[in-house]
Amino acid sequence: MSSRPQPTPAHPLKLADPQFAALAKQTLKSIWKYVVPYRGRFALSLLLGMLSAVFNGFMLIGFQLIFSLVLKGKTRALGEPTNLPLIGEIDLSKILGADADAPIGFTGVMIACAFIPVLIFLRGFFAYLSSYMQAWVTSKVAYQLRNDAFHSVMRQSPGFFNSAKTGELMQTVTSQTAVVQRNAMQLIQTLAQRPLTIISILVVLFAQDWFFTLMSLVVFPLCLVPIIRIGKRVRKNGAREEHDSRELMVAMQESFAGIRLVKAYAREDHAEQRFARTNLSMTQNQVRWTKAMELVGPIVETVASFGIAAGLVYAWDHGLEAENFFLLVMALTQIYPPVKELSRVQMMLQKTTVAAGMVFELLDRQPDIKDAADAVDTGRAQGAVTFQKLTFFYRQSNGERKETPAVANIDLQLDPGKFYAFVGPSGAGKSTLYALLLRFYDPDSGAVLLDGRDIRSIKQASLRGNIGVVSQDTFLFHDTIRENIRYGRLDATEAEIIAAAKKAHAHEFIEQISNGYDAVVGEGGCNLSGGQKQRISIARAILRDAPILLLDEATSALDTESEKIIQEAIHILSEGKTVVAIAHRLSTVLKADQIVVMDQGRILDRGTHTELLDRNPLYQKLYHLQFSGEESRPG
Repeated sequence: MSSRPQPTPAHPLKLADPQFAALAKQTLKSIWKYVVPYRGRFALSLLLGMLSAVFNGFMLIGFQLIFSLVLKGKTRALGEPTNLPLIGEIDLSKILGADADAPIGFTGVMIACAFIPVLIFLRGFFAYLSSYMQAWVTSKVAYQLRNDAFHSVMRQSPGFFNSAKTGELMQTVTSQTAVVQRNAMQLIQTLAQRPLTIISILVVLFAQDWFFTLMSLVVFPLCLVPIIRIGKRVRKNGAREEHDSRELMVAMQESFAGIRLVKAYAREDHAEQRFARTNLSMTQNQVRWTKAMELVGPIVETVASFGIAAGLVYAWDHGLEAENFFLLVMALTQIYPPVKELSRVQMMLQKTTVAAGMVFELLDRQPDIKDAADAVDTGRAQGAVTFQKLTFFYRQSNGERKETPAVANIDLQLDPGKFYAFVGPSGAGKSTLYALLLRFYDPDSGAVLLDGRDIRSIKQASLRGNIGVVSQDTFLFHDTIRENIRYGRLDATEAEIIAAAKKAHAHEFIEQISNGYDAVVGEGGCNLSGGQKQRISIARAILRDAPILLLDEATSALDTESEKIIQEAIHILSEGKTVVAIAHRLSTVLKADQIVVMDQGRILDRGTHTELLDRNPLYQKLYHLQFSGEESRPG
């Protein structure tokens, strides 16, 4: 796991200042790693931003020249010296090679005034180029962050998803990365441009009238007290807003995913109330956060107005000329906007850190199940499976293992090409063996072997590429029938897809429905019946053509007619494969080569249907609960 400092989940709003500073520093370092590939364009954006900031000083000098030419009226002669900050006196008549006594005239005034929009355009154009470059970089960073976050989620083991909330994961991958992108851009612009803007303006101001400038700036420290106090409130409200945003996503995702249950129990109002409560809390915290952020502006502006008012008194007392006073006032008004933005840096950094912390916490999370450094690709396996002294405990939410093992001391050899069935009451450990074979979990002791090799030494993709799964909980993507079948092997041709559908007895019903293989199955396959979905799932497994086939209650939820069709399709699918089946309906496994009876995580017995019916009390009980007399004894 990463050494990144993390907020305590139980108390996300009580992060001490040193902890927050460490987290903010680490977050910025982590973001910088994503900026490095685009550092050339990033540096160009900073350069353009700084050029735009420094241009403010040149623009003020230009304005001083324009004011001195225009505001003295028609009596102003071209050769009259003009005193400019940092430059000193200049004589325009000598620069232009004109008569020193010539008046400016209407044409000269128009030309001088025309330079005002030119200067403002140049400053804005540099700022635009900088913002565009920054937006390009931050968009690329956000794109990579989203990809990496999704990659991290997809590489987690199933145990992670047992405790994680899907809505929270979705919100982190999408919304939190967007917050990082948006706020990071604002922080870059603010930190790269605003200090230089202030410095360039102050340089011109001090050159023009150092005492006036100094007195105007005395009031600046007064802005810091309310900003610091407001910053703490923003941190709390921002963190609460992000928490509520995650809860809102969870409420939506669960309501949409469970819409059939919601409808069946007429719980629409309950779902709406749950959503509304979280939505209200998030909205209130958004308002509080915005109120605190926007409160900074008026405070800074009000404090700044005292400086301007004092400056006006100073101008009256010292008899400053109008053009000089206009320059000073304009310069001061140009200073306060960047000061106001800088005052929000801490608040933006706080919200960015909260959002980025969630993203990077997900990125830093290491999967419970990882490929070993020397893991190999086995290619196509023969299909021999061995459970060797296998014991496994599920974990509680705190990570500690449960007291009772899910399976204990399992020793079992499954030979290639044979049909094995696992039977027993719920909680016997049947599904756990499936999960261990797929390496969704690693055993606490013992091993699972594939063709004599510990599956922990095999790459997970290679292991699972040798296993096909048909489950009672058939999952279909909201896509066409063709693409749902093709999921078994992504490079399959149209002919191979149709052949697999025919073997699964799915081709007939597919041809009868509107659009055939191009028909969209709907969310979770809602446009198809249970039997149709199961046949699509079997066609997918046929296309995969893996040497090991796991059947997890594949016909338990079907009617008799559909069950007969599915069993025939499964028979075709099972040919030549090592088949491991879980079934509550014993009728589906009566002809298995070997039936394994399990209870409370242990193997009680194994044998054929006839052998177990003669000697095993638990199997006899399961059998008689479903059948009467000798009705289903194989002949």
